[in-house]
Amino acid sequence: MPSQLVKEKLVQYFNEALAMENAAADRIQSRIGETPVEQAKQQLQYHLEQTIQQQDRLKDIITNLGCSPTGAKASLPKLAPMTMDTISNTVKEAAKSTTSEEDRKVMDAEKELIRTKEDAIIENAEIVSYKMLVEIAGKAGLSETVPALQQSLQEETAMANFILGNTPLVLTTLWPKLEAPATTKATQA
Repeated sequence: MPSQLVKEKLVQYFNEALAMENAAADRIQSRIGETPVEQAKQQLQYHLEQTIQQQDRLKDIITNLGCSPTGAKASLPKLAPMTMDTISNTVKEAAKSTTSEEDRKVMDAEKELIRTKEDAIIENAEIVSYKMLVEIAGKAGLSETVPALQQSLQEETAMANFILGNTPLVLTTLWPKLEAPATTKATQA
């Protein structure tokens, strides 16, 4: 068993991962309701079930170390506008969307593309976290926790692979909505 100081640090790492899973569960639930891509919706539902299991695994590890699992939720990575031009364009587009159904569809499609990229970023952050936890647990002599952590790592990797593999379908589904205003403007000219 690791020293008290090492154990406290390990619990901190496990609770950080749990806080990420707590936030991810909320995000996945909202994504299920907002994505227009049926295959993504189904995969997100499946991954929500996995995320709940991942939370349970982390809670078990923390409890077995004699500590309390956190109920906190981490701040997940998010794409944000980088320049004033981007912010200005977003505001202009949002203002247009209140007057035009077509513009609203474009904004919804763009939002889905951004959210899909955020999903991939989050899954890859979770992959890094679990890889580190597997290594740390092994070095700290907590070999009994490694299989649970590896299971979570495999699930996160599968979800990241789904997002990447599903990108062509997402684009095929959303592209007509993104292209429609350009087509309409071209025929009006």
